[in-house]
Amino acid sequence: MNKMLKKMVALLAAGSVLLAGCGQKDATERNILGEPEASGGSVSGTENPEEADTVLTPLGKYEEPVTVSISKVMITNPHLIEGQSPEDNIMLDWIRDELNINVEIAWQAESSEYNNKLSLNMASGNLPDIIYIPAANYLTFCQMVENDMLADLSEVYEKCAGDYLRATYDSFDGRNLDPLTFDGKLYGVTSANIGYGHNLLWLRADWMEKLNLDPPKTLDDLKYILKEFMEKDPGENGEGNTLGLALNATEPVNGYGSKFSADPIFHSVGAYPKQWMSDESGKVYYGSTAPEMKEGLAILRSMYEEGLIDKQFLTRVGAGETDAIVDAGLAGAWFAPWWGGNVDIYSNNPEARLMPVNAPLDENGEYNHLTPAPTGDIIVVNKNCKNPEALLKIINLEYDIYRGINKEGMEAVKPVFDQGVSREALFPTGGFNLDYYDVVPELGRLTKELVETGVMNDNERTTDYDRWKAEGARRFADGVDPSDENAKNNFSDYNGRYLGSNILDTPENHPVTPAYSYTTESSVSLKPTLDKMEQQMCLQIIIGEKDIDYFDEFVDQWYKLGGQTLTDEVQAIIDARK
Repeated sequence: MNKMLKKMVALLAAGSVLLAGCGQKDATERNILGEPEASGGSVSGTENPEEADTVLTPLGKYEEPVTVSISKVMITNPHLIEGQSPEDNIMLDWIRDELNINVEIAWQAESSEYNNKLSLNMASGNLPDIIYIPAANYLTFCQMVENDMLADLSEVYEKCAGDYLRATYDSFDGRNLDPLTFDGKLYGVTSANIGYGHNLLWLRADWMEKLNLDPPKTLDDLKYILKEFMEKDPGENGEGNTLGLALNATEPVNGYGSKFSADPIFHSVGAYPKQWMSDESGKVYYGSTAPEMKEGLAILRSMYEEGLIDKQFLTRVGAGETDAIVDAGLAGAWFAPWWGGNVDIYSNNPEARLMPVNAPLDENGEYNHLTPAPTGDIIVVNKNCKNPEALLKIINLEYDIYRGINKEGMEAVKPVFDQGVSREALFPTGGFNLDYYDVVPELGRLTKELVETGVMNDNERTTDYDRWKAEGARRFADGVDPSDENAKNNFSDYNGRYLGSNILDTPENHPVTPAYSYTTESSVSLKPTLDKMEQQMCLQIIIGEKDIDYFDEFVDQWYKLGGQTLTDEVQAIIDARK
C-alpha cells in the first residue's frame, strides 16, 4: 500500500466503521499486511485463450451473452419519449447487438439521495457489477479501494481502452488517472473534468459601442463601465432602471466556474475562496480565510455601497431570477464561464451583442483563474464482477456513437436526441462524459478560423458535434435571420465558441491549481455548518450588515468550529503524496 492510501486509511478510520459489514475485513488485513491475495480467473471470465484475445479488445463482441448490472444517478428532466426509458432504450439495444452485453439498471436514485443509497449498498455488501460514484464522493472511492471491494482495471484499460477514450485521457497528462491509481493499480475510470470552465466577465457589447467604451482591464475600468451603464442607460430602460453587476442571490462567492459569482474580483487580489491552497512552504490553508479574502470583500462592499452591484440581488432567490434581469436587458455585466452568454437576451432584443473579457487583471496584468479538480464522476467495477472489461466496452461504444465515430450508430440514435431526450437518460453510464481537457479552446480556434476565413481546418480530434457548433457560429457571423428557428443556438455558438473560447488561453491568462480538490473524513459532519457560516459572512459584509472587520471574527470561529480539523486532514493527505 502506498503512503497516500496509508494516510487516508488513518483519516478514514471512522468512515470504515460503515463498511465493516461488507465482509471485507480479511481481505483488507491481507492488503495492509502485504499478504498474497487469492488469485482469480482470467479478466474476461473465459478460459479459452482465443476467445479472451477477442474479448479483451475495445469493441470485441462476446460469443455468449454477458449481463452486467449498474447503478445510476436518476436524471431529473430526461425528456423521454415513448419507447425510450433508462431501462430499455436504443442505446442499450446497440450495446446488446454490438457487444452481446445486456445492461441491467440495478438501481437509480436522484442526486440528492444517491450517496445515501450507495452507502447502504456498501454496508450490506449488495453492490452491482458497475458502480457510479459522483465526483464529490472521491473519498467513498478511496474507502472502496481500502476495503478491497473493487476490481483492478489496469489490464482492462491497457487492452480495452478505445482510441477516443485513450486520446481524451492522454490530454490530461495523467492528472485524471493519478487519483484513481494506488500501488500502480487502476481502480476506476473518470468522467472528463475538462479545463477552461472558469468565469469570464460578460458585457453588453452593443452598450459598450453605443457609449464608446473600451474593454476593461483593471477593476477601476470595470467600475467606470458599470457607472456609465447605469447613468447613461444605453439599454433605454428608463432612469434608474439599469442595474449594476448581476450577482447570485445566495452564493455571490462560489468557486470555480460559478455563474453570477464574483470570484474573478477576488482572484485579482490573490484570493481563492472555497479552495484548498498551499503557500510556498507547502502549508495548506483554506482560501476563504486568507487575508486577501478580506480585501476582496472590501471591494465588493464598496461597489455595493456605490450602487455598482445590483442592489436587489439578495431578493432574487428563485430559480432563473438573476438570469431574468440579464435577459430583460436590465443588467449589462455579469461573471460566467465561456458558455454564460445568455441566449434569451437575443430573443428579447435581436440587436443585442455580447463581449466576454478577461477582467479584472491583477497588479501584474494577469488574469488569475482556477483549474478544475483532476477527476470528475468516477465509475468502478465490483471486485466480484466476472467481466470487468465490459465497462470499457460500453463506454467505447457509447462515445463512438455519440461523437460520430460510429456513423451508423450516430444516424440511428440522433433522431432520438433531436427530440430532446437527454444523453444521460439513454446511456447506462448516465452523466459520465468523455472529452479532451483542452477541447473548449481547441474548438474555439477551429470556429475562429471558419468564421474569419471560411475554412474549417479540422483534425482527427474534431467531431461532428464540433463541426456543428462551428457552423452555427459562422451562420450567426454571416447574418442569421432572427426568425430562424436556430437563430438562438447560432447566437449561443457565436458567443461561446467564437468569442468566449478564444480568450481562455491568451497570454494574460494565469491558471492557478488548488492544492486539494476533494473532501475529507470530517467534511460530512463539519462542512455544512462552516459553509453556512461562510455564506452568511460574505453576504453580511457585502451589503454592509456587518463591518469589514467581522471577517477576522469569522476566521477565528471557522478554525474553532472545525476548520482546523479539516485543514489538518487536508495537510495530512497532501503530505502523504510526497
